[in-house]
Amino acid sequence: MNHDRPSQEEARAALDSIGETRAQLAALATCPPWRHAAFGLVLAILIGSISISSSAQIVGTVIVLVLVGLLVRSDLKRYGVFVNGYRRGATLPLTLGYVGFMIVLVAAAMFMRLHGFSLWSKLGLAAIAFAMATALSVKWSRTFRREMGGDA
Repeated sequence: MNHDRPSQEEARAALDSIGETRAQLAALATCPPWRHAAFGLVLAILIGSISISSSAQIVGTVIVLVLVGLLVRSDLKRYGVFVNGYRRGATLPLTLGYVGFMIVLVAAAMFMRLHGFSLWSKLGLAAIAFAMATALSVKWSRTFRREMGGDA
């Protein structure tokens, strides 16, 4: 008799616990609206500061790094984990698509900086970054919950 092989009951219990764990992970992706908006704000600050000047970009980058640290800390405190957006699974194509969009926004911000666009135009670009990042955060959360077997 092989004692390394689990019994049918043990195997069923292990599979059931996987489902429970996935449901718990799905619940982690249920973020309050402020959390989605905070992600949007981080990206808006990044794009807006890049579009203004080199000095603004340095200050903006420091602010972004601090805010990202605070968001990670908040997630760890609230949920006990931080789920990385670059994880394998259904959310990865969404994340990579957004990275591509961010590259376009960074290029647009640099173009605006170098060609003397008005501050209002630069703020408009930052507003686009905010709206897209906030919407992505909501979509990412729904996709993650659906993948983990939770309600989307």
